[in-house]
Amino acid sequence: MIHKLYELYKTVYQAIQKFPKKDKFTIGIKIENILLEIIELTLLAYTKEGASKLLIINKIDIKMRMLKLFVRISSDVKSMATDKYIEIEERILEIGKIIGGWIKSCTKSNL
Repeated sequence: MIHKLYELYKTVYQAIQKFPKKDKFTIGIKIENILLEIIELTLLAYTKEGASKLLIINKIDIKMRMLKLFVRISSDVKSMATDKYIEIEERILEIGKIIGGWIKSCTKSNL
């Protein structure tokens, strides 16, 4: 999972570098900060167990939804190239599936 987040960050970082200046320092910074929070929370989740782990994973899921929304906005306002948007969206969906599985396994182990 960390490797996939790492690759997503590299792709997002490269895309943000091509944003118009006004968007790079607004929505670009927001996207980057959310993604960095997701990486931090993921590393933290690896160190936890039980209910606290599930709570962190749920927070990661919410941050991923926020990331997806802001990436979509950046594409809709034409800050991000369509091909980059598609690539990033695919990576987000893949990571989202992993998070969903993680939530499911944590929920089963807490029953």
